[in-house]
Amino acid sequence: MKKLVIAAIVIVGLLLPMFFAKADVQLDGIIPINSEKVNSVHVERLAGGTRTFQINDGYEEVVIRKVINWINTAKPLNGVNQSLFYKSPVKLQVFMSNGDVAIIEPIFNCVTENGAKTCSIMDGEVLFIENHVKVRLKSQELYDWLLVGWEEESYGPSKEELLDETLYFQYYSHLDKKYADFVMCPKIDSIERIAGGDRGHIIQASALNYSAHHGDQPYDRIHFTLTDTQEKGVHITNVSIEKGISDKESGIQCRR
Repeated sequence: MKKLVIAAIVIVGLLLPMFFAKADVQLDGIIPINSEKVNSVHVERLAGGTRTFQINDGYEEVVIRKVINWINTAKPLNGVNQSLFYKSPVKLQVFMSNGDVAIIEPIFNCVTENGAKTCSIMDGEVLFIENHVKVRLKSQELYDWLLVGWEEESYGPSKEELLDETLYFQYYSHLDKKYADFVMCPKIDSIERIAGGDRGHIIQASALNYSAHHGDQPYDRIHFTLTDTQEKGVHITNVSIEKGISDKESGIQCRR
């Protein structure tokens, strides 16, 4: 009998953490979105204006991964009630490859007094809806992008980006093959004449490692310096790797 009691205690001890772990997942709200399973992100404003970002567009892919990261890192909040529901002026839809659609809208707090209904937007908060499950999230970045940021995203690379890209890959071939992965968001950080003349230049360039673009690890960034002269050609003078840069820094590197 004593052995049965001990066995029961052990089983309960094993099951309880599993139960509470499952409960925590439910309380936290949503399962993180895998950006690899996203086809597109569509934003539509009630007063007019829409835009769709496609995952198969190399430029727009960066925007999508940025938005998905904000969703996955948003802080879940308690309390989703009818006072928070209001006809949203803007809606973001995330279309998955399996046909599922997640919806994100700003949250309004509505109060009725003397028969008059007054609604005010909740700064920094959004409502996440997927499979009829509604979760209240806190993310200032996601909130700001939902209201105005999406309209400010560029349509393809600028002339400056294209020039940086062209010049970077002219010198990229002079790097050791072990740096072959650093091809994402190339940038010419500085260029100056050698001794004031026009026959040679000192160039500093940088780029991110493409293998980290799936979002499961932070980006590394290469920095290298070279001289390019008419007499001696291209000579790499310094190479360094900056490990695990922040999302903010990778966004700056990619001009996003």
